[in-house]
Amino acid sequence: MSNLKTILITGANRGIGLELVRESLAKKFSVIGTFRNRENSQALFELSSNDMKLFEMDVVDEKSILDVSKNIHNPIDYLICNAGINNGYGSIFDQDHTHEKMLEVLNVNVIGSILTVKHFSKILNKDAKIILISSIMGVQNHSGSSATIYRASKAAVNNIMISISEEFKSKKITVASFHPGWVRTDMGGPNATLSTKESASSLIKNFENLTFENTGKFFNYDGTTMNF
Repeated sequence: MSNLKTILITGANRGIGLELVRESLAKKFSVIGTFRNRENSQALFELSSNDMKLFEMDVVDEKSILDVSKNIHNPIDYLICNAGINNGYGSIFDQDHTHEKMLEVLNVNVIGSILTVKHFSKILNKDAKIILISSIMGVQNHSGSSATIYRASKAAVNNIMISISEEFKSKKITVASFHPGWVRTDMGGPNATLSTKESASSLIKNFENLTFENTGKFFNYDGTTMNF
């Protein structure tokens, strides 16, 4: 059995997820990365390493999650629910807020996180950490009318994080959510203030710094606590 800390990252093929993989490998973690679409995962596969295993997995497909869980033989120390989508930045009256597109956002961002935790929890290590990637856009105190369903999905992520933290308190497993910052990704856009490396390196450091006293809290990427 490997002595390396094992980190599982969903949505590992692009953006922050891909950079979390790079940072984790640099930190000498044993990395498990999941991706939904092989065709969009070339950059991930280029990181090929003896300390990395990659799996095709859809976070809203329970069978695919179960299939992956059966192929993981080392207990997971860090479970990172990073997979997420944004349908767009329009208002509820724009075409990016059709019923179908809104359901997809809720399915991936909210239900996907629940299913990921539900089915990988049985292979968590003692004192493991469960981390949900959320967003400042999910806070209740805001004045934005854009990205309505994305905001709602991240508010829900923070809410379920609290429920999950209560679920795992008896096992002393730490559960927290993180805002990754405004990052230059497909979702964040070219004008964002942080590079993926700046965000991911700070996130990994603060994942490592989490203690059980932090369970049920929402953090900024720099480790400062945030209001819901």
